[in-house]
Amino acid sequence: MNSGSKAFPVIFTLVMLICVLFLVWYLPSVGQRRFLIDDVRKSLETSQGRERKQQSEYDETIAAIPETLAELDRITPLMEAAQQEVQTLKEERKKLRKEKKELEAMSTESLDSIENSQEDAVQ
Repeated sequence: MNSGSKAFPVIFTLVMLICVLFLVWYLPSVGQRRFLIDDVRKSLETSQGRERKQQSEYDETIAAIPETLAELDRITPLMEAAQQEVQTLKEERKKLRKEKKELEAMSTESLDSIENSQEDAVQ
């Protein structure tokens, strides 16, 4: 019994040491896992919130499509008329520029002829 009673404290100490080492590893590990779980939970809630917002925006967009198409149908003829008017104005601008160049050329010729006649009159 003497050898058995000496082995008991050694075995008890080893078991307690193993328990302490396990607790030293387990407690921080559990804390870290809880932190990660909370972080993932918050991330999930944020993602679900974004998903709800995107879904509501999508629903609003889908609801607005018929109104937008009606507006587009109403505006399309106006756009075509505006494009035609722009084309007409561009052509008129080209014509007016051409007339301006002709008038400037005629004006220059008139001024030259007046200067020549004044020089001839002075001599």
